[in-house]
Amino acid sequence: MAMQRVRLCDSDPTTLRDDVVARLRRGALCALPTETVYGLTVLPSNAAAVAAARRLKGRDGDQPFTWHLADRAGLQRLGALVTPGVERLIARYWPGPLTLLLAGADGGTIGARLPAHAFTRAVIAAAGEPLWMTSVNRGGEAPEVTPDGIARVFADEVDLLVDDGPSPLGTASTIVRATGDELEVLREGILSRDEVFATAAELVVFVCTGNTCRSPLAEAFARRLTAVAMGTTDERVLPRGLGFASAGISTMPGMPASEGSLVAGAEVGLDLTPHLSQQLSPELWRRASRIYCLGDSHRRALLAEAPEVADRVHLLRADGLDIADPYGGDLRAYRRARDEIRAAVAARLPEWLPAKT
Repeated sequence: MAMQRVRLCDSDPTTLRDDVVARLRRGALCALPTETVYGLTVLPSNAAAVAAARRLKGRDGDQPFTWHLADRAGLQRLGALVTPGVERLIARYWPGPLTLLLAGADGGTIGARLPAHAFTRAVIAAAGEPLWMTSVNRGGEAPEVTPDGIARVFADEVDLLVDDGPSPLGTASTIVRATGDELEVLREGILSRDEVFATAAELVVFVCTGNTCRSPLAEAFARRLTAVAMGTTDERVLPRGLGFASAGISTMPGMPASEGSLVAGAEVGLDLTPHLSQQLSPELWRRASRIYCLGDSHRRALLAEAPEVADRVHLLRADGLDIADPYGGDLRAYRRARDEIRAAVAARLPEWLPAKT
């Protein structure tokens, strides 16, 4: 068997699409372009083609391939269980270089991706079912990202190569497992671990004036008390789906926490030294599911600029009182603000903790 190599730019895409689908239905192995790396593609319902792909890859019968979808609705048709955090990842990164490992309704695990390459998605749609795709390489070797590399190494094993030039990203997709209480990034690609966790998490934002005294303490207390409630560490709260941030209504970006807040926080085990101030921005208030203001002036300033977020904005103190700004005061003022903030955060904690099932 000799590989047929077809340049996408020289072909009628509809005719080529139909040819690829016909070959897949006959059991062919096809190498199709994606934005990450080329994908060795088979029709899952063709047992002979699946067996041939496993031989080429050196995979045993228990190691699954990834379902590649034509659209987002394909995920529901596979029976995957989609959490709110996964919904956020899909909204931002699909179509794109993200593979998701999700719990299936039958108790198994489903690996799925929606590639960004329009021709390959058209092939999947025309096939009438998701396709199995895997990187074009032998076990333990780097994926092939150029048509020349595929033609050189797999000339006698792949039936058809759709040549669309070098893969634009040239690196395999980021793989995220979302089958338990905590997201796991099993492989970093163009999307980093930090990006994935921050995108998937529900975001809670605390707002004061300068983002150097009160709101950094509120952010740190929220993370700490949430970790305690979850039975984990501060660092593991974000992978469990909750992110915290703080911002100022009127601040100079990049300022450290005030000396009084640093000392008062350290006295109760909070490290504010990494903190750098930021202005409350449209990106933050649009992304946040809850916004807690340390004073009513902050709430009114935010609502004057963004009235559409009114249902998500609250004063941190549930009794509607301000927490006084300790700026310019002595350490006693900072301690008083710290203790008020801790009590207010503790009272608000059930509002963002996930419900126990």
